[in-house]
Amino acid sequence: MRKTIYILFAILFLYSIGMEAKPEEEREYKADSIMSLVIEYAAKYRKLLVSSEAEMYIKGRTQILEKNVLIRFAHHLFPVDQRVQDMVFEMVCRSKFEAPNAFFHDFKAINGSHIPNRQKQQEILNFLNLNIYASTAFDEEILMPTAKNAFRYYNFRLMDMETSPQGTKIYRIRFMPHHLSQKLITGYLYITDGSWTIARIELSGRYYFSDFLLTMTYGQDPTRFNLPATADLSLTYRMLGNAVSSTYHSKYAYTSVEWAWDDTMAGRRKDSELNLSRHYGHSSDSVVIQYDSIYWKQMRDLPLSTEEQALYAQSTDVKRHTPDSVASISTRHNPYLAFTELITNPISRDFKNTYIRYSGILNPSQVGYSRNNGLSFLQRLRIQKHYKNETRLSFAPELGIVSKRKEVFFKAEGLWEYWPERLASLRLLIGNGNQSYSFGMMQEINNQLADSSFKAEDLNLQYFRHYYIDISNRMDLFNGFRLTAGVTYNRRNPVTRRFDIGVGDEVKEIINSDYHDFTSTVGISYTPRYYYRMNGRRKTYIYSHYPTLSVEFAKAYPHIWNSEGDYGRIEADVQQSISLGLLQRLNYHVSAGLYLSKTSSYFTDFRYFTRRNFPDTWDDQIGGVFNLLGREWFYASDQYAQIHLMYQSPFILLHVLEKEASKYVFSERLYFSQLWTPALPSYTEVGYGIGNHIFNIALFAGFSRLTYQSIGVKFAFEIF
Repeated sequence: MRKTIYILFAILFLYSIGMEAKPEEEREYKADSIMSLVIEYAAKYRKLLVSSEAEMYIKGRTQILEKNVLIRFAHHLFPVDQRVQDMVFEMVCRSKFEAPNAFFHDFKAINGSHIPNRQKQQEILNFLNLNIYASTAFDEEILMPTAKNAFRYYNFRLMDMETSPQGTKIYRIRFMPHHLSQKLITGYLYITDGSWTIARIELSGRYYFSDFLLTMTYGQDPTRFNLPATADLSLTYRMLGNAVSSTYHSKYAYTSVEWAWDDTMAGRRKDSELNLSRHYGHSSDSVVIQYDSIYWKQMRDLPLSTEEQALYAQSTDVKRHTPDSVASISTRHNPYLAFTELITNPISRDFKNTYIRYSGILNPSQVGYSRNNGLSFLQRLRIQKHYKNETRLSFAPELGIVSKRKEVFFKAEGLWEYWPERLASLRLLIGNGNQSYSFGMMQEINNQLADSSFKAEDLNLQYFRHYYIDISNRMDLFNGFRLTAGVTYNRRNPVTRRFDIGVGDEVKEIINSDYHDFTSTVGISYTPRYYYRMNGRRKTYIYSHYPTLSVEFAKAYPHIWNSEGDYGRIEADVQQSISLGLLQRLNYHVSAGLYLSKTSSYFTDFRYFTRRNFPDTWDDQIGGVFNLLGREWFYASDQYAQIHLMYQSPFILLHVLEKEASKYVFSERLYFSQLWTPALPSYTEVGYGIGNHIFNIALFAGFSRLTYQSIGVKFAFEIF
């Protein structure tokens, strides 16, 4: 009897659990059903808007909550003026949108207790450039819950339902990421029943150095359903022991809207139009400081708070200066800040039509570390003279030090850009390159020592210093197709001359002689369907969905300025960045080269297979090169073939191994590189790297014929 009672009790208990769980299961199921419809309709809605123009009113307030002496460096990381503890400001901006996902903002009026500079103006625009139905937001920085594969990254839950004033059901759905990442956000979607449009979104996440909370409401009128009506943004920066809070309120007043109600009109810009000049921009050059209180009262949809009115009343800092001049006032009145700017930050000066930029004495972005080089440090100066027809003349010297190799590198470039529409330029380049020894020289020495007890490796062959002068001209013959032609004069002399070795005079002459080469070079590069932007007459390439193919041929001519070189060289290269879906990319770089018609001694000097001594920006992604390969192997063969692969995703290892750390990592990368040369038939490098907006670091391992050789780290700063 007792056993029967226990069984009945267990059945009732399990039944009660099932009864309690059922509504939750139904709620989860209904949320997924609703979001499936939202995602399906989003694919149509994101292409429906052709263009719009609106007048935006923006009210902002920034408060320094915590600060220490390091706040003097904080302007490198986020928009802040450390002189001002609490500031309020208002702006009026004319905003234009043109599909696909292209914005232009033009500030027309500004006022406040302190006038924000351009960096502060841009801060709010980074968040207002939001197409709610797009798969990604903020220039592909964040994956949206409306993306077609959103269920892979987000959980959805139906929280409740309300009825709009028009009698329509509005579902409130909470979306949460499966794991922590700067690429994912948390928040609520308010979905309109039947049309499956988004009436409101509340989202929070991390963007660069800030935690943000953004709320946007959308028009309920059918002619405004995917246009924001108001936006409220809260940003909190915490860095180096400092905390800064910024809040913004924006309202939109639309002056024109154009829709595409059928597929033939959707996305008015056809694929054949490669010029993206009118599809992005931000201007504040003609901004006016507007003091008229009646003007601002008419622009506001919400009155100023008591605190905001007090800030306006107490302010003595509103002067008739342009926003950028306010920043210069800050530096002029704070000598210590000016000193920190000098040693850590790039310094730019613009005098009439001359622009000068200096990298900064201790700019961290010019410092790098790798296993082969140790610490490397670079100094850069650029001087540009602009002319009325938008041509320009520039001079750019560089000086760098590589600690482990105890070498100093210099380069001075003069560039005359005489036809900006064609990216046509004439360049003069003088500098020194990596120290090396000649591949042909090794062959000659081995021939001379064939009957000797000496071997080439017994000589402990010294490297040769390399100096060069290069003159070249390049021009786009048509869009995406570039032709380059030039001549180069190379001089190489031994680091140390040695005559006290017991080998024949022929060998002594080989290792102690100076070598000169005079070469001509012709190269072509072609990228199909290369999108570009024009700024006046000046052209800038943006992107292409196709690979870039390059071929270069060089010929050395003897008897010109003591030149002994008599050979040919040919190289080919293919590279591309392929999107594998949202937030995932595969970059590949394949190249090969060889020397031809070799009738003299020569130094191998390939263009696409070479060492890099100084840190590049993270745009280079620490890829496309061999990071651990000893420098002797770059010059040991007269032919090569290489392939570099890099897979990039925010979700590779950290979200599984270290969930807390993953929210501070912007991207993870896997590397694979393979090399073939006659001297080194199989060399492989594999690597793993992580990066954010402060630093980037990668770990590499090298293998020769699958036998482990070495391991090393490459590190670079990114914030300055």
